[in-house]
Amino acid sequence: MRGLIEKDIRLTLIRKQTLFIFLAMAVVMGISMDGTFVITYLTMLAMIAAIGTISYDEFDNGFAFLMTLPFGRKTYVKEKYLFSLIMTVAAWCFGAVVNIAITISRHGGAGLADDLIMATAAIPSIYMVVGIIIPLQFKYGSEKSRLVLFGIFGICAVLIYGVKTLPIDVVKPLVGLFNTLQGLPGYSILLALVIACIIVTFVSYMISARIMEKKEF
Repeated sequence: MRGLIEKDIRLTLIRKQTLFIFLAMAVVMGISMDGTFVITYLTMLAMIAAIGTISYDEFDNGFAFLMTLPFGRKTYVKEKYLFSLIMTVAAWCFGAVVNIAITISRHGGAGLADDLIMATAAIPSIYMVVGIIIPLQFKYGSEKSRLVLFGIFGICAVLIYGVKTLPIDVVKPLVGLFNTLQGLPGYSILLALVIACIIVTFVSYMISARIMEKKEF
């Protein structure tokens, strides 16, 4: 697995000029905007870059070669989840450093702890997206998976719009639940997100492993 992680790091660094531009943009946006936005922005970019390595592996019938190397298909799947986690956490840490520097320079560090607790929610939230995209990538490939993902987001948008058009008596309990969730302490929300992320990741891994075991190259 160590070799697979090194491979993915090298694949990611192929686009080092693009990554440097994104990092520079993040610093500039952090200075001009809310610092916590930088954390979410960088974490999301890292997630996209990590999942993008699957497209590199798939390119030019690359899977057929990779699967001749001395590791199992489940090991390959585990590495993708682990590498995505490493990238996500690393990007979050870089964004947190930028946020800390900006907050200290502007406000002397006031409210920094609360901001970081809430910003930590970006890790499990974005990593749950990883749990959705990776099985789609393995099942449909990079091009078709984008279409499927857009379809999922489209269905979610329709459902959200449909909720807004429901009668007030039906929507009222949902609004009450949302207000209750907003009133919860930050650490409670974070704990709930972490638990949800673990469940989603486990289910996603089982699906991805099954897809890869049955896939023919």
